[in-house]
Amino acid sequence: MHDGSLKTLEEVVEFYDKGGLPNKNLDEKITKLNLTDAQKKDLVEFLKALDGTSLKVAAPATFPL
Repeated sequence: MHDGSLKTLEEVVEFYDKGGLPNKNLDEKITKLNLTDAQKKDLVEFLKALDGTSLKVAAPATFPL
């Protein structure tokens, strides 16, 4: 997590699956996800696949006016 309290993606997914930590600033829309173990595993694998590699896209040709 951004503050170093959670060391792995698995811990982060588990944290959010439980609905975070109750506190006065927690938005009411943040609730337990009730993910299955398989869903948590799939989510972690998906997040690991996001490697930040950017795509190179050619700019479209311009047309004379």
